[in-house]
Amino acid sequence: MSSHPSLRGYDLLRYPHLNRGSAFTLAERDAYGLHGLLPARVFTLEEQVQRTLLNLRRTATPLGKYITLARLMDRNDTVYYRALIDHISELMPIVYTPTVGEACEHFGEIFGRPRGLYVTARDRGRIREVLANWPTREVEVLVVTDGERILGLGDLGAQGMGIPLGKLALYTACAGIDPTRCLPVMLDVGTDNVELRESTFYPGIPQPRLRGEAYSELATEFVDAVREIFPNALLQWEDFATDNAFRLLAAHRNRIRSFNDDIQGTAAVTLSGLY
Repeated sequence: MSSHPSLRGYDLLRYPHLNRGSAFTLAERDAYGLHGLLPARVFTLEEQVQRTLLNLRRTATPLGKYITLARLMDRNDTVYYRALIDHISELMPIVYTPTVGEACEHFGEIFGRPRGLYVTARDRGRIREVLANWPTREVEVLVVTDGERILGLGDLGAQGMGIPLGKLALYTACAGIDPTRCLPVMLDVGTDNVELRESTFYPGIPQPRLRGEAYSELATEFVDAVREIFPNALLQWEDFATDNAFRLLAAHRNRIRSFNDDIQGTAAVTLSGLY
């Protein structure tokens, strides 16, 4: 609580990183002005997790389970991550592959509370300002995609944001990285998926993909901004089309602490399997 001493009452309950819902003790309810805003009984974290699993298992489809977990994360990420860590084998296929692919296909339709940063082709010349809008400089890892090669589904444009969100949730659950120090980023440069960009709920720039020198210049400005705003962070490139993936890695691997998961991560896992 000490990092946000001014948060009280409804403001505290609406802040997912600090909200503990019905787990707030009576003393905490006194201290933070929560009396009357919560039911009387104090529930333990374990009981909250069990309630989460009860409702999750009542949900019929994997996409429905994904939405249920996403809404929980929006409200109370303490319960979200406790459930994910304690029940990783059950929940990982919902949070990431295979369900995250379906979630990306429907991302615009199921969009709820915005999370992460959207850096667009229209932000050329002011990407530093966009990154500076993020509320903390204490970022340890960014996962960025441009949505062109999402799993085996191809070009999903800005709807590919589900990939950085899911990958960073696993970084917290499996590697213990503080979720407040994780930053998902969508590099929205348009999409060549005509059906998708003309759909009613597509959330990104409804234009063909930026290509060539203009794309490279935008990526370079983005990397420069990351180096300035988040100088201690690791930048992970995720689900870029092959040509851009290799080109971006070659251009920036010696300029910033970074790696491409689809190239280097896959190679490392394959090599370790052979060993």
